[in-house]
Amino acid sequence: MQMFCLSATMCFLFAGSVVEGQSVSALIRQADELDAKERTDDAIEVLKQAEKITPNNPTVLVNLSQDYSDKIDAAKDRSQKLAFAKLCLAYAKKAVHEAPDNADAHVCLSIAYGKMTDFVDNKTKMEYSKVVKSEAEKAVELNPKNDLALLILARWNYEMATLNPILKAIAQTLYGQIPSASKEKATEYFQRAIAAAPDKILLHAEYAEALESMGKTKEARAEWLKIKELKPTDAEDRRYLAEAEQKLK
Repeated sequence: MQMFCLSATMCFLFAGSVVEGQSVSALIRQADELDAKERTDDAIEVLKQAEKITPNNPTVLVNLSQDYSDKIDAAKDRSQKLAFAKLCLAYAKKAVHEAPDNADAHVCLSIAYGKMTDFVDNKTKMEYSKVVKSEAEKAVELNPKNDLALLILARWNYEMATLNPILKAIAQTLYGQIPSASKEKATEYFQRAIAAAPDKILLHAEYAEALESMGKTKEARAEWLKIKELKPTDAEDRRYLAEAEQKLK
C-alpha cells in the first residue's frame, strides 16, 4: 500500500510538471504572436504569467529582456527609457546565470549593456563596451551562426575604428591599448551576419549604412536594393524599407 501511494504521488508530480511545461510553452507562443503584431505590452504581460510559473526559464527571461529592449526604443521620456533599460539588463543577467551555454542569453546581455551606454558617462560607456564585445563573442563561440551576435561585433568593430579622440583616450586607459578593430573586420562580421540570416532586413540596412559611411556608395546601393526584395516583419523593417525606397530614388 505504501509503495502504491508513493507511485501515485510520483505520477501526480510528473503529470503536474508536464502540464506546467505545456502551459509555459503555450504562453511563450502566445507572447511570440503578440510580439509579431507589435503588441509589446501585451506580450510582456503574458511572459510575466509564464515567469510566475517558471521563474528561471531561460526562454522566458530572454524574451522579457528582448521586449524591454524594444520598450526602450519606443519610450519618449528619458526616465522611462532608463527604467526599461534596467529591466532589460536585469532579465538578461538572470538569463545568462540560468543558462550560461545559451547563445541568445549572451546576445541579450550584450544588447542590454549596449542600451545602457546611453545613460552613463564616457568612462562607464567604454567599460560597458568591453562587456558588449565579450558577450557577443561568447554567443558566437556557442553558435557561430548567431546573426545578432555577429551584427553586434560588426557594429563594435566599426564604432571602435571610428572613435572620437576623447573616447579613444578613455579606451586606451581602460584596455591598456585600444583593442584590434577595423572597418575591414566590421565588414567581415556584417557579411557573416547576412550569410547566417540573408532574409533579415535589419542586417542589410545596418551594412548599407556602414558602407555609406565608408564612402562605398555602389556596394551600399546593392544592399538597399536587396532590402526592397525582402518582406518586412516589424515596424523597424518597414522603416528600413521606406529608407531604402528613399535612397534609391
